[in-house]
Amino acid sequence: MDDPSQQQRAKRYEGIHNVLFVAETVYTVLLLVAFLYWEGSDMLANAVQSISPNPWIHVAIYGAVVIVATKLLFLPLNYFGDYHLEHKFGLSNESLGAWALDEAKSLALNLLLSVALLDILYFLLRRAGDWWWVGAGLCFLVFGVVMSALFPVLILPLFYKLQPLENESLREKLTTLAQRVGAKVLGVYRMGMSEKTKKANAAFAGLGSTKRIILGDTLLDKFAEDEIEVVMAHEMAHYKHGDITKMIAWGAVTTFVGLKVADLGLHWGMARLGYEHVWDIAAFPLLALCLFVFGLVAMPLNNAFSRSREWKADATALELTANRDAFIRAMRKLAEQNLADLSPHPVVEFLLHDHPSLARRIAWAEQWHAD
Repeated sequence: MDDPSQQQRAKRYEGIHNVLFVAETVYTVLLLVAFLYWEGSDMLANAVQSISPNPWIHVAIYGAVVIVATKLLFLPLNYFGDYHLEHKFGLSNESLGAWALDEAKSLALNLLLSVALLDILYFLLRRAGDWWWVGAGLCFLVFGVVMSALFPVLILPLFYKLQPLENESLREKLTTLAQRVGAKVLGVYRMGMSEKTKKANAAFAGLGSTKRIILGDTLLDKFAEDEIEVVMAHEMAHYKHGDITKMIAWGAVTTFVGLKVADLGLHWGMARLGYEHVWDIAAFPLLALCLFVFGLVAMPLNNAFSRSREWKADATALELTANRDAFIRAMRKLAEQNLADLSPHPVVEFLLHDHPSLARRIAWAEQWHAD
């Protein structure tokens, strides 16, 4: 049975996060508009162009300054949402120093990747003419695939300790489960989440030769083996259905559409704001604003597509394990351990959630019968 007091806390936690999302959205739009209309972007562009005539260099410097400034401007909100709120609701084990170190790592990684992408984007704006958005879409597609492959071997270890799973029985079960869906995995790993959080998580991460099973120690320590097995069966069902490829393809389509919308918005706004060329780095806030607004509009559609894949993965997880009780127990434990709202408001679920509500998933599983 669900604990009413626990669910009241979960709804408060969810509600604060929703308000924080709205606040961050409004704050982002206001910052971009202010940066554009109060000529902050013009002044920064002029300053960096005086350093070097090389467009690659002044785009890189402009991008680095904007990324660092954005990090600092959002630091209070990040502190409140990622550190204070998690401690307030008893979900975090992370010290302030460790949190600050993670923020610094995130900033360094963001600088490295974002500056490179921004330079490529503005090279295409300079050289590809009206078709820059096609080249940019292809670039982002390749970047997404490469990052999906490298994430478990290069990115994740920067933030969490990964060790081979010592539980031979569970390792054998999960490896066998992977073989049943036709996946070849290069190991099962225990991820040290408990140093940072009490929340539980697991993943079937990587592409090709980097694919591996990753289990949070917070999951391993609190969940029974059959519950872990059904959680991973859900993740492996995504592989069986080709959901990684489908999500990449879906993301590529929305990216191309978003970039085309941004192209139209950029050309519409340039004349009104006095910019002569689409590759003028000073007009970057206009480009960013177009992409950001498109992302907000597309979010419900993207989430609906994701939820449809999650329903299929749930069905396949039950088919693979034939263990309805373990599935229901796992969902209830996830709700309790992660302080998840079992039944968010339908509008909130439609707009913001990429997974169906846990209450609906549990109710569906209770009606499931193996053929």
